[in-house]
Amino acid sequence: MKRPWFAIVWFAVWGLFQAYVVFSVIAGSWKRPDAFPEVAYNALIWPDMFFIPLYLSASVLLILHHRLGYVFGLIAGGAVIYVMIYLFALSGLKGLENLIFDGMFLFITVIAVLQIAKR
Repeated sequence: MKRPWFAIVWFAVWGLFQAYVVFSVIAGSWKRPDAFPEVAYNALIWPDMFFIPLYLSASVLLILHHRLGYVFGLIAGGAVIYVMIYLFALSGLKGLENLIFDGMFLFITVIAVLQIAKR
């Protein structure tokens, strides 16, 4: 049985990116996009701190072909999809840069989830 390499790479990249973002927001060096209200945007940091280990462990467990990798991958994918939809709603669909990147992240995550789900 082949491993879901697209999902493995995506969740590893996403987990590392989110770790960088969370650290940068806490350190005060991350510039919040203007389309998002500050309080609501910063509220995403705390759940993200919980999900970062989930993204990375899903990647590792999928590499090891462990059953929990598929479960963690589906949960992680659901978390990313939820956040992307939340960011779309939060921005009021304003800000071309936000729409492009959030849409791209949403699309990539859906592909990763479909790859895991078809197993």
